[in-house]
Amino acid sequence: MALSFQREAAETDRLLALSDGVIAIAITLLVLEITVPEAPLGTETARIQAVVFDQWVPFVGYVVGFLVVGNYWILHRRVFVHIEEHDQGVLWLNLLFLLFVAFVPYGASVFSTYPDQLGVSFIAALLALTGLSLAVLWLYASRKRLLEAGLTSRLVGIQAARFLASPIVFLLSIVVAAVDPSWAMLSWLLLVPITATLNSRLVESIETADGASP
Repeated sequence: MALSFQREAAETDRLLALSDGVIAIAITLLVLEITVPEAPLGTETARIQAVVFDQWVPFVGYVVGFLVVGNYWILHRRVFVHIEEHDQGVLWLNLLFLLFVAFVPYGASVFSTYPDQLGVSFIAALLALTGLSLAVLWLYASRKRLLEAGLTSRLVGIQAARFLASPIVFLLSIVVAAVDPSWAMLSWLLLVPITATLNSRLVESIETADGASP
């Protein structure tokens, strides 16, 4: 029986297959929120272009949702690159992460329909919860010593900071949205330099650890 539990703890293929499948479907569903506008026959080209350009909100929702979910997939992959085995806690926390991911297309729909404080705050809160669930998964695996041997506390900390960066930015944007939803959307661009900086520090930490290895 102990051997059976050991094999189950080490088996992650089905867990990753389910995760990749849910994320792929969620990303695909995002584009379905963008519909082709209908125009009567004989409508001027300029008028059709104006109608298409008026759909900028669904396009923004699609791009933000795609990039953020894609980034969460990258971070999710990094989590399980370092996890050597898992327990029931990892399984349920991973399902919680997938629950939020699968809900992102609905959040993008709310944002497209109500591109004001409500829509911006709704999708920002949803993306923040998605990122927080992934951060909790990483911290849980670290606390339970399920990560591979040799990871320094600095590396674990930088990874945790990467997981928490997106949720913090999205939560702050909810506060900004109460003043100006447009500025709240622009604040999401902060993720670009923040992520780049944390990636740079992560690479430096890995290179330092490799250099210190005998």
